[in-house]
Amino acid sequence: MDVSAVVLAKLIEAQDIETWAKLKLGFIDPAYTTLYSAISRHYEKYSSVPSFDDLKISLRESTTINTLNSVELALNEEIDPEVAFDALIDQYTQSETIRLLDKFIDKLPIYDTVEIKENLSSIVLTLDEKTLTTEGVFSMSDIMLFKRPEELAKGRVHLGLNNTFDAVLGGCAKQELILIGGKRGSGKSITSSNILINQYEAGNTAVYFTIEMVAHETLERNLSILADVNHQNLKKGTLTDQELLALVQCRADMFNDSQDLVQEFLNTKDRYKFEENLVRTKELKEDNQMIIIDDRALTLTSLDLHLGKLKARFGDKLTVAVVDYLNQIVIEGGTDQFDWKPQIVVSKKLKDLARKYDIVMVSPYQIDASGEARFSKGILDAADIALVMEAHDKETNAISFETTKIRGGREMKFSSSINWDTLRISPEPIERPEEKEVIKKVKNSGKKQVATGEKSHDMPPWE
Repeated sequence: MDVSAVVLAKLIEAQDIETWAKLKLGFIDPAYTTLYSAISRHYEKYSSVPSFDDLKISLRESTTINTLNSVELALNEEIDPEVAFDALIDQYTQSETIRLLDKFIDKLPIYDTVEIKENLSSIVLTLDEKTLTTEGVFSMSDIMLFKRPEELAKGRVHLGLNNTFDAVLGGCAKQELILIGGKRGSGKSITSSNILINQYEAGNTAVYFTIEMVAHETLERNLSILADVNHQNLKKGTLTDQELLALVQCRADMFNDSQDLVQEFLNTKDRYKFEENLVRTKELKEDNQMIIIDDRALTLTSLDLHLGKLKARFGDKLTVAVVDYLNQIVIEGGTDQFDWKPQIVVSKKLKDLARKYDIVMVSPYQIDASGEARFSKGILDAADIALVMEAHDKETNAISFETTKIRGGREMKFSSSINWDTLRISPEPIERPEEKEVIKKVKNSGKKQVATGEKSHDMPPWE
């Protein structure tokens, strides 16, 4: 059976616009390319699928007319149009898979384990993109307008950065892309870690993709926030007894039935033995985890691969993925990752992955001195919410956010307190600190000037 001929015949007979919207040139046999083009020209001109009579009048080339006549004969096939279309997609997918695998096998001897996995994932991603036909089409009986409170809550995620922000939005919707802009050293990664910890404390699982920081450095930052201990003390190994106990308890809480090891630690004070026994003899909680993926060459393909595995494992308990940060994602094919066009592609793909895996995707990005996105303002096009953050002078213990884009909501400004020792952001709203006046000396004179609107940058030495 010539599946391409059957699909085209059923399409033309029914003048089915829905099938035409899903049909791509690559799906059909190359022998029918000119006929496909004729249908396309008619649709562009008249906004309808042509009938057999329409095509017979408009066609001029005898070869295309002969092709049309052979397609018309396929009407005799007793097969459902939807079944025929599905068979066409299957046939195309099979041939594309063979083609892509042939290319993969040619280079297989030079690939290492990681490259093999990434290339196989890339094949799946390519097939997904090439066989995507349309988004869901719903009639008014297919969608329920009114959702029960438990349904609404299930589809929303509270970031925990500020209670007012969460209350006004009712939480961020799953499948949304949240971009957080900030200058270098303003605390973008600290904010990202707080979002991750808030999900963990809510009983969910979240994943942190770190590109610049190594996994252990990210873990130290996350545990400082979670245990509310001094981050520098943890990094330098100068923890107080109280801080050490808080960290031991936090580590134990990540595992099932682990309190006996905490009691043992209280007796021995041996942190190393405690942690070794913990990871060797206890099991992590099944669906309440924080995952760190350390990949300095993170690509969209590997991001998709990791999220697919995590979604299969944790299901709806996987709520947030943090990618730190957008400007550092490597573009496949050797494209300059700091060029503006690839940056827009990355942003769009992050949004696609948020929808694909039904999660909230969070990614920081760099801004310039004027507050605009570096490299390209176009990266914000795909975002559902774009926040610009500002860490004020360190002594204010405050961090402020402003929405530069918010889809379906009103613009907001809000400030929260932050403990720069533990890196913890409190969700309690506070007043935005006033900008500090800076005293500047004027050259060649003993006079001083007061410049308002300029702030000293006494920022912590971490991002």
